[in-house]
Amino acid sequence: MNHSVTHISLARHTGLAGLVLAFAMTQSLPLGAQSLQAGRPLNAIDWLEDAMSHPIPPDMTEHDHTDGTLPPIAPRGETDDIAVTPLSPPALDQVGLFVPERAGLPRDLWGQAPVSEVLAGISALPVDTVPSALQLEYRVLLAEFAPPAQLQPETQGTVLNARVDKLMAMGALEQATQLIDAAPVRTAALNARAFDIALLLGEEDRACADMSGQITTDFGHGAQIFCLARRGDWQAAYMTLNVTKSLGLLEQSEAALLLRFLEEEDATFTPPPPAELSPLGWRILEALGDPVPTASLTVAYAYADLRGTSGWRAQLDAAERLTRAGVMQPNRLLGLYAQRRPAASGGVWERVRAVQSLDQALATGDSTALSQALTTAWPQFVSVELEVAFAQMFAEALTEGRVDPASLDTTARGIVWHILLLAQTRLDLAAQLAPNTSTARLATALALHETDLPAVDNSSMAAAIAQAFSPDDDTPDNAPQRPATSGGIVLLDGLNNIAHAAIGDPRAARLGLQALLSLGLDSAARQIAVELLLLERRG
Repeated sequence: MNHSVTHISLARHTGLAGLVLAFAMTQSLPLGAQSLQAGRPLNAIDWLEDAMSHPIPPDMTEHDHTDGTLPPIAPRGETDDIAVTPLSPPALDQVGLFVPERAGLPRDLWGQAPVSEVLAGISALPVDTVPSALQLEYRVLLAEFAPPAQLQPETQGTVLNARVDKLMAMGALEQATQLIDAAPVRTAALNARAFDIALLLGEEDRACADMSGQITTDFGHGAQIFCLARRGDWQAAYMTLNVTKSLGLLEQSEAALLLRFLEEEDATFTPPPPAELSPLGWRILEALGDPVPTASLTVAYAYADLRGTSGWRAQLDAAERLTRAGVMQPNRLLGLYAQRRPAASGGVWERVRAVQSLDQALATGDSTALSQALTTAWPQFVSVELEVAFAQMFAEALTEGRVDPASLDTTARGIVWHILLLAQTRLDLAAQLAPNTSTARLATALALHETDLPAVDNSSMAAAIAQAFSPDDDTPDNAPQRPATSGGIVLLDGLNNIAHAAIGDPRAARLGLQALLSLGLDSAARQIAVELLLLERRG
C-alpha cells in the first residue's frame, strides 16, 4: 500500500483522519485483519413497504402551477415599482413536514417559553399513552412551528435535534429522516442522527456514502473507523483506531468493540449491555455473529426483524411493537398475521389464530361463527394493547360484510360497538349497538360530537371526563397548576396528564382534556376521551 497516497487522500477530506495517519504511519496492521468487499451491506434489510402511518406531504400552495403553465409575464414598462427581496431559508428549528394549521395549532405555539422548558417537554413526551394522544404527539413533533421566541443564535438547531431524537426514540425513523432532509443545512448533529437511522434501517452503504468527505466529528470517530473498514481500507481504519484511542477520543467500550471488529475473534470480549449499546455497536455485533435481540432494545431496533433473514415469529413481534408505537399501518400487521398457519400455541400465535378464524367467519356469513370469533379475538388484542389497530383492521369488513352486526349475540355486539368507536367509523351504527350503560352513552355522545353530554353514574373516570367537557365546571383545581408561558407548554403538560389518565388517574384526565380544549383541539380531545373510557392500560 502507498502510505503517502493514502495520507494525502484522507487529509484532503478529513482533518483528523490526516492527523491520524500522519501520526500512525509506523503502526503495523494486526495479522488477523480481514477484508470486506466494498459496497456489500452487513445485512440486507428490506425497506418497509408502506410501514409508516399517515405520511404527510407538504401542502400544495396556491402558487403551484400543476398544469405546466407559467404565470403571465408583466408587459414591458410596468415593472418599475416591483421590489425584489431575496427569500431567506426557513429557520432550522422551524423545519416541519406540514403547516401547523393542519394540526389545528397556531404557528407560534412555543411563544415565549424558555428554550430549556421546550426541550425538556419534548424529551418527556410520553410513549405509553392512548393511541390518539400518541398521534397528537407526532403532529406536534412534525409541524413547522416557529422557533421559541427566546431561542438564541448559539442554540439554533437544538429544538430540531430534540424533535428528531424523540421521533427516533418513538420508532418513527422515516419521519425523523424526512425532518432531517427538510433542514436548510445539515449540521454535524443532524448528520450524526442520520447516520444512526441508516444503521437502524440496514443502510450502512448509504450511511457511509453520505459521510464521505465530511470531517470525522460530524459523525463520530467510531463511525469514521467503521466506514473506512467497510470501504476495504482496513489499514487506515486500524491506524485511526490506534490514534483515537491514544488521544482518548473514544469510549473504552466502543474502542474495544471496534478493535474486535477489525481483529480476529477475541474470546475474552464481553459485549456492552443493551442499555449502553449504540446503533453502530449493535450493527457491529450483528456483523460479528453476536447479535443482541431487538426485544431488549428500544422500538427503533425492531425494524431489523422485518426482513427476509428473520423468522416469522420475529417479524410478528416487531410488527406488533411498531404498530403499537403508531408508526406502522395496521394492515401491514394484518398481512403478516395471514401469511401462514400458526406454528405453535400461546402468545402471538393465539392472535394469528384468532385473526385467521375471524377472517373465515366473515367469509361464511354465519352470525354464530362470527360472534364466537369476535369473542375469542378481542381479548387477545386487549391483552397487548392493540385494540385500536384491531378495530382499524376489521371495522370496514364488519359493517360492509355479509353479517348484520345487529344479529350477533350481546357480547359480540358490544365488541363491534368498541371497534366502531375506536376506528371512528359508522358512528350511526355504533349508536344503535351501544350497551345500555352511562359510560357507553357518554362515549357514544363524545364520538358523535354531541354538545349535551348524558349524565354519568359514579364512575370516577367517566365523571372526570364529563367535567372536562362541561362549560359550567367550577372544580377548584380546574386550571393548570403553574402559569404557562406558551400554548405549547400547555399542550405538553396536557399530553403528560393524558398518559397518567390512561393508567387510571381521573384528575389527570380532566386536566389533560381541559388543556387540549383550551387550545381548540376539540376533535382530538373527544377521541382521546373515548379511548380513556374504552381502553385498559397498565402502568
